[in-house]
Amino acid sequence: MTMESWGIALVVLAAVLVGAALPVLVQLRATLRAVEKTLQRSEGRLDEALATTTAAAGRIDALVARLEEGGRIERLLDGVAAVTTLVTQLRDTVRVASAVGAAVAPAVVAAVQAFREPASPVASEEAAPGSAPSPSEHGRQATP
Repeated sequence: MTMESWGIALVVLAAVLVGAALPVLVQLRATLRAVEKTLQRSEGRLDEALATTTAAAGRIDALVARLEEGGRIERLLDGVAAVTTLVTQLRDTVRVASAVGAAVAPAVVAAVQAFREPASPVASEEAAPGSAPSPSEHGRQATP
């Protein structure tokens, strides 16, 4: 290849690169313009949010300083620990009570149903003193 061929190849390559880069640069400029407009619109709100956050941090610092005076923070943490212990004990108690309730409830329901049912004539004859069992009841009695 001659020097002239190399020059033409370089010019063609540069043209292809510029042709590919132009749409990217146009899109990049449009994106940067949109970001700039968004920042201009939200600048006041960002300043307000920063001021509010700074004020809240100052109040929290003042509260912590007051709690640290005289050991109040230790008492606060002890109180939180006590409440946590109480909640854990209550949860365990409720868990045990629900398990007991689940176990006892069917027995209570059966007892209530047994008391509500009218006594059968056979049961009242068996309960009477001095009465002999009927022949049909001999087959139902358990042998010792």
